Amino acid sequence: MIAIVTDSTIGLTKKEAAAYGVRIVPQNYIVNGKTYKETYFDSLGDFTSLINEPDAVTETRQPSVEDFYNAFNHLTNKGYEIICITISSRLSSAYYNAVLAKKQLASGRVEIIDSSLAAGGMYLLVRRARYLVYNGLSFEEVVGGVYKYISSIETRFSVDDLTLLRNSHRLSSVRKSVRNILNRKPLLRLSGGAIVAEDIAIGSSDNIKKMFGSIPYNAANIIIQYITHSQRVDTILRLARRLFPDALVERRQLGPVLGIHLGCTVIGIVWSIR
Repeated sequence: MIAIVTDSTIGLTKKEAAAYGVRIVPQNYIVNGKTYKETYFDSLGDFTSLINEPDAVTETRQPSVEDFYNAFNHLTNKGYEIICITISSRLSSAYYNAVLAKKQLASGRVEIIDSSLAAGGMYLLVRRARYLVYNGLSFEEVVGGVYKYISSIETRFSVDDLTLLRNSHRLSSVRKSVRNILNRKPLLRLSGGAIVAEDIAIGSSDNIKKMFGSIPYNAANIIIQYITHSQRVDTILRLARRLFPDALVERRQLGPVLGIHLGCTVIGIVWSIR
């Protein structure tokens, strides 16, 4: 039996986690000294109002070694082999804590995979892992399939204000090129798990055009990512479905941990190729 474990930045609802057979290890976010657990997305309530409070002091904290150990120990004691997929190690220490937790296990087979991705990218990886498991592949074959799939997933996103990203302690891999862009809307991407600047957009229309310009014709899955719903999100969703009729297009919201670092107006696109 193979179990899948991931951290909460994936943004699964409780129903989705049950359907995919996924164990969620919560990240934590702190607002004005009070700690909240980021669990299933549909259990988070109105977190946008909380993290957007005027003068709110916010920070985030990765799952502890103990958090991962408890999840691994529970599953291995039930006879499961575990595939753990974490947010990029360039964005969070979750991966390293999962590795340390694995070393503390007395027995059991656990593979810790640094996704080099976040949120929607992790969702595609988990979905692929579950597909391979359902099709009867061995543990080694599923692990190999997940690692292979990572290279087919791309992420682009844009934020209205770079202040949060500049000041972020968790998203510490922001390159100097991003820091030097002032009063513009850069198009950002994940490269090797780190955030880098890809282009600069002048206005919303140019931003959307450049985000779509990166998507190849053979995209199989396209995910529109956002926190606060807006007309712009609907426009991007409709455009994606019109331009890529053969792709599975969906929209998914990001949670408070990423919201604290990116801002609640972030909009991104994640895709995988066939």
